[in-house]
Amino acid sequence: MGTTRSFRFRNYEIRPDTTAETTYAAECVTGDEADCGAQSGEEIDPRQVDRWIAEHVRDTTHGRFRRTTTTYAVAEPGDWQ
Repeated sequence: MGTTRSFRFRNYEIRPDTTAETTYAAECVTGDEADCGAQSGEEIDPRQVDRWIAEHVRDTTHGRFRRTTTTYAVAEPGDWQ
């Protein structure tokens, strides 16, 4: 399911890029004055990120994380008016 947008008087079809893999990551944001900042690194399998979080909790007792999912999009000229 794509989204259509118009920029500079030209129409574009914006859709997911099915040739690129989704990646997952986490960063520890535990801390009162500053975030811990430890990062999992990007993974293709979200279970690897969950495992990293569990190990970080075990090792540090930190309990707050920012989880991110990265996807890619393709913008191609469209034909609609």
